[in-house]
Amino acid sequence: MAHPNIEGSTFNKYIKEELEGAKNVIYKDLSSLYPNFKIDVKKEQEDLMKASRIVFQFPMQWYSSPAILKQYVDLVFDYDFAYKIEDGTFQALHLKEKEFRLLVTIGSKEESFSGKDRLSVKECLNAYSYTAKMLGMKELDPCLIYGTVYEKFGKKDFRQITNLLKEYIV
Repeated sequence: MAHPNIEGSTFNKYIKEELEGAKNVIYKDLSSLYPNFKIDVKKEQEDLMKASRIVFQFPMQWYSSPAILKQYVDLVFDYDFAYKIEDGTFQALHLKEKEFRLLVTIGSKEESFSGKDRLSVKECLNAYSYTAKMLGMKELDPCLIYGTVYEKFGKKDFRQITNLLKEYIV
């Protein structure tokens, strides 16, 4: 999970609390683990090797993800771990065949991305799709939760999120 202010979040904080104790889930709060962006690359790579599914959870901010997630990908998905180039040919390595999914909370309503902003949410997230594809991962449909800033949510809505987490993550 990548959130620069998890304590100020309703949805990502709820998702974090739901997933931290889940069976068969290694849950990482990158912003808390690495507040100075000094990522333990070897540890992260070891944990990725153990995983069959990799999920990036974050709030969409300015049509992208928080900076810590970009730093994570740049450092952890490095040469000789995620890929190599041999005889001029790109080859996916240790992340190949792993499932990959995005879990994104979006403050705006879904209709905000219907053309007014010129980009759909999926287009905003294309860098992750292309990265997954290049590294030979099996990209799963993203879980997109809209309206997290402008909508009022009750207990029923959070139960639905719990069900989504069971379906999409665990």
